[in-house]
Amino acid sequence: MVKVVQPAFDRVFQGDEGAAELAKVLWKETVAALKELDAATAANLARADRYVRAKVEFENLYPMAFQQGPVLKGEEGGEYFNYRWSACEKLNERMLKLEKAMFGEAAVKASAKKPAAGSTAADEFLGPNHGLRQ
Repeated sequence: MVKVVQPAFDRVFQGDEGAAELAKVLWKETVAALKELDAATAANLARADRYVRAKVEFENLYPMAFQQGPVLKGEEGGEYFNYRWSACEKLNERMLKLEKAMFGEAAVKASAKKPAAGSTAADEFLGPNHGLRQ
């Protein structure tokens, strides 16, 4: 197991105490999840640092991007793509790649039993007597 040292988020996010505090919380949560899976390796801790920085940046950009939407209106009536929206999409992709690298992909377990003849996938949700008239 590698020694876990929290990055100096106060220095990284100079002048933005809220971002530094959010980074500290996210760091603790991410490292705890890695430890739970016995995956707190040097490589994953470096990924966790990049993940936390991206997540903090995303949390700062997303509210404004969401409010503005993906397309903005120009002063002369034209439209153009919102760069904040694009940045949020790219940060989402980066965070997903880091999450997959740290935690792997969620595996869907195959069903242990075969469905009965004449049944459908919806039967599980509709109940055993959904097609019967009373």
